[in-house]
Amino acid sequence: MKFGKKPARRTLKTLALSNYMKASAVAFPPAMAWERPIDYGMLANDSVGDCTIAGMYHQRMNWAAVASAGSPLIVTDQEALSDYSAITGYVPGDQSTDNGAELAQVISWYKEKQVLDGSATIDLGNIDQVKAAMYNFGGLYVGIIVPQSMVDQLNSGQDPTWAFVANDKASGEGHCIYLCGYGRSGFALVSWGKIYRASWDFFSAWVDEADALVSKAWIKASGVSPSGLDLNGLLQDAAAV
Repeated sequence: MKFGKKPARRTLKTLALSNYMKASAVAFPPAMAWERPIDYGMLANDSVGDCTIAGMYHQRMNWAAVASAGSPLIVTDQEALSDYSAITGYVPGDQSTDNGAELAQVISWYKEKQVLDGSATIDLGNIDQVKAAMYNFGGLYVGIIVPQSMVDQLNSGQDPTWAFVANDKASGEGHCIYLCGYGRSGFALVSWGKIYRASWDFFSAWVDEADALVSKAWIKASGVSPSGLDLNGLLQDAAAV
């Protein structure tokens, strides 16, 4: 299993979701599980640091499973690697070019390809906004600072537990995941082709960036009603940047 998210770096063109929604006014249930029993796949993230690409595809696959159940999105490792190469300059077989990517860099590329209609950053300290955004946008595209306990588990051949460990330290690695569900005690995520669970304490300690990915197709097809959300304003501003 590989990582590959570069440190968070934002520009003045980044849109904040708080400008378009007030969590107290947006309807969202106390728990939501968007994950579906589909084969998310590793998408080459076992051998290459393309987690930012895998995370994007995992969310798109889940969108398709929820909003267009009869038309699943099938993604191959080669497709993920092709996108990774186009975005970062990665040359298959040349490990010196496998240097990961920034979430913002990946989002920008998929916007240019018209896969996304827009995106907005999440206030990480506002868990109500996190939940409301996950409900209205079918999940979140998230970056974490990898704790040393997780690296130790992987190095020993264990499947990571995603547990919050008091006094844990940052490993120096970054990783991209797709958040696909939430509840009172924590959230569900997709990483390395599997669904895991983690607590809100883990979220507060290690998530360093999160984006709501905007797709008109998701909003329309899924039947999600973004009550209290200025979607049109967000889309208009996203088009301008």
